[in-house]
Formats: sequence, structure tokens, C-alpha cells
Amino acid sequence: MSSSKRKTAEGPKVGLEYAKADVEAGVEGPFLAVFPGIAPPKTTPFNIYKPENEETKSKKKRRIIEADTGKVEFVGQNFGENARQGFCRYVIAIRDKETDKITFKDAPVIAVNRTIKSLKNAKLHASAKEQFIQAKNSLGEAFGTKKIKQQIKSVERNAVNVSTLDSVAGILHDSISAKTSALPSKASIKAAADEDRPIPPYDLEATKVEDIYKLENLITPAEYQLIPFKSLLDKANQPLSALPFQGSKYVNDALVAALSVSKKDRHRIRLLMYINFLMAFRTVPDRRLDDTETLNKIMGETPSVILENFYERFTETPEGGDKKRHTFTPKSKDKLLCWILAIALTLENFNIDAAAVTKDLSLKQTKVNELFKSLGCKINDLSATQKAQLGIEGEDAKTMKRAILTVPLMFPLPKRGPKAK
Repeated sequence: MSSSKRKTAEGPKVGLEYAKADVEAGVEGPFLAVFPGIAPPKTTPFNIYKPENEETKSKKKRRIIEADTGKVEFVGQNFGENARQGFCRYVIAIRDKETDKITFKDAPVIAVNRTIKSLKNAKLHASAKEQFIQAKNSLGEAFGTKKIKQQIKSVERNAVNVSTLDSVAGILHDSISAKTSALPSKASIKAAADEDRPIPPYDLEATKVEDIYKLENLITPAEYQLIPFKSLLDKANQPLSALPFQGSKYVNDALVAALSVSKKDRHRIRLLMYINFLMAFRTVPDRRLDDTETLNKIMGETPSVILENFYERFTETPEGGDKKRHTFTPKSKDKLLCWILAIALTLENFNIDAAAVTKDLSLKQTKVNELFKSLGCKINDLSATQKAQLGIEGEDAKTMKRAILTVPLMFPLPKRGPKAK
């Protein structure tokens, strides 16, 4: 077997050479500029300056570059205190397409600092002001009264030397960064606020409005079955007398309408009775929550299972040795009110007159509107068509609003800071 040498394919030949800047001929550059922070626009022209009376070989390479954008000055140099220190040497390769020759040129690195011109002028003014103050103090110390001399010395003692703070600026910055990094984000604040809302369980991902506050979360199946709606049917002449709370116009009017038809809507009657139980429970005095006699008098024949759930949902047990086992808190009261409004929304197809239960609950309309908003409702004015359908006009038409629950569920953002005066 004969051996043969392989011939390697020869590629295009590229000429390489190292060129030194012909300074004497006026050829300068290139330079590599480093901009800490903000860099100027790419089209900004830079001027190159050479210090005078630099005769030694090393000093001949010293250069200063400068540019002005109108508002900011950029100045850099490759020597002195502001020079960039390093042990690397940089070159730039320039290829000539016609001759296919690559030339390497020295590219000194220059650190460029920026100066805002308006602040520069401000420093000059500040310097002039300091000189004036020094002259004034000299006159005061030489010819001033004893009181003026004491004032001058007091000002000098209390003056803060800003330059001494430069050494601790980095420490302060790191300390502030460490503290602020532990602060909660806007999203986490909103999530915590949503979690802490005094409202029934909700589904934030619901695509149907009826799935936001599901009925089984508002009224458990056991409660639903135990609602004594037949007590209203048995009292045909005075059905409302079976209700524990007699002061709700909303519930009374809705029940009369539901009972007046031949085919009774038992589901609607059950929900209205449950709202009535909630309204009655809300009237129990805080100091009488554990008084069985008072509770039976106010709640009437409300099933015990429903009452037990009311205590579990809407009261709290204070810690310690207090004899009173249950109490209302502002948050638990708002939770009870939101439960009433959520069931009322379910009854009205999630579009209800915002003032429907305001008088029944003896609250201000602003409070009720806030509760509707905490449930995720929008408070809207009536359209012209809705006003015509309801036959309202004048002041009633201006003040009447609708609380509307829609998907996707969105809660109002938490308030930040006090109200502006």
C-alpha cells in the first residue's frame, strides 16, 4: 500500500502589520472610552488635546478628550489621578477590503467623566457665597458685638462638613438598600390586602359571575336545608310575623312578592329568610352574645346549626380569662354585612340598587358603597334607559346607583397614606 502526502487547500492570504500612530503627521487615535453611568449619543463629536511641554517619550502619549452636548460635559484623560489603571494593552484591528490587509493600532483606554453644566455653575455660585460668608464672619469677629461673635462661633460649631460624609456614603447606601430590599412589593401588599378582606370565600379565577361567591360558601348545604321556609307558608294571613327581624323593607317587600304568586320560589324564599336571620343576629348586643335568653328573644326560632355557624363566622373569642366568650369586632361586623350584601347580589342577579338595604342596616350610603366595592363591585350611575324603565327622575335619578359584580373579579387597590387636605 503506497503512502501519499495530503495536499492542504490554501486559503486566501491575509497580510498583517502593526502600525504606529504618526503623531507628528497629526494622525490621532483610535481611543477606547469608558463611560461610567450615562454615555453620550453616538453622534457626539469628541476633541483630542495634547498637553503642552511634554517632551519625554512616555509623556508624549498623554491625551485629553472632551465633548459637549449642551447640557453635559464629558472629559477624560489617560494620565493623572483620573486615568484608568490597568496592566492590559488594547489594540484595534482595521481591515482594508481592497488590499485584504489587517492593520493593528494602539487604542489607549480613557475613563470619561461627566459634569452637568447647570450644577457646575451652581457650585461656582456656592463658592462665591462661601467667600462672602467668610468675609462677613471676619468682619463680625473683628468689629462685631459679643452677641454676634457668639452667633458666628455657634454656626461654625454646628456646620456639617459634607466632604467628610463621602467616606460613609457607600455604607449608608448599602444599609438603605438592605433595609428597602425587605420592604413588600406593591403586588404583595395587594395580595395581603385581598386576603385580609372581611368578605366571603371567593374564586379569583372565576369566569362566570355566579362562581365568584358560590352559594355553598355563603350558606352551607346543612343550613340551606334547615331554613324554616314552611313557617311562612303556614301563616298565610301574616307570614312576615314568623321572621325574627321585622325592620327590613327589602326582605319584607321581596317576600310578599314571592309569596303572592301561586308557584312559590322556595329557593328565593330561603335566601331572603337567611338574610333576615343575619340582620337579626347583627342586632344582638355585644355584651349579650352569650346570654341565651336574649339570643332566643331576638333570634326566635332560628335553627341552632345556623346560629352556631353565625358565632363561628361573625364573632371572635377574646384571649385571656374574660368571662365573655364571644364579641363583635369592627372586622367581624363588616364581614357580617358583606355576607348580607353577597346573598342580596345573588338574589338580584349580581346587579342591585346600592341603596336597597342601606336603611334596613341603619348605615350611611358611603359605608354601604365601600362594602360593595370590597366585594369587587362597581358602583355605577343609572343609564337614561334604566331611569326610564324605573320611572324615576329628578333628585332620585341623580342619587340612585347600581352595585354591579362582574368578571374578572377585581378588588380596589389599598389606600396609601392619609387623604390630602
